Amino acid sequence: MLGDLQVLLARAELVDQSAKQTATAITEATAAYQAQVDDMVAKLRVETASIVLKTTEHAAQSLVGQQQATLQKAATLALQQALTDTVLKRTRRDWIMTASVSALTGSIFTLGLMGAHAWLFGS
Repeated sequence: MLGDLQVLLARAELVDQSAKQTATAITEATAAYQAQVDDMVAKLRVETASIVLKTTEHAAQSLVGQQQATLQKAATLALQQALTDTVLKRTRRDWIMTASVSALTGSIFTLGLMGAHAWLFGS
C-alpha cells in the first residue's frame, strides 16, 4: 500500500506541475491576446477620433457656408432697401422741388402778365 501511495503522490505532483504549466501557458496566451486587443482598441480610438474630427470640420464648414449665404442675402436685401428708400426720397424731393419751381414760375409769370396788363391798359 505504501508503494501505491507513493505512486499516487508522484502522479499528484505530475498533475500539479502539469496544472502549473497549463496555467502559465494560459497566462502567456492571455497576455498575447490582451496585447492584440489593446492594440486594436488604440487603433479604433485613433480612427474614431479622426472620423469625429472630419465630421465636425464638415459640419463647421457647412454652418459657416450657410451663415455666409444668409449674411450675404441679408446684406443684399438691406442694400436694395436702402437704395430703394434713397431713390424714393430723392424722387419725392425732386417731384416736390419741381412742383414748387413750377408753381413759383407760374406765379411770377402770372404776376408779370397782370403787371404788363395793368401797365398797358391802366388799372
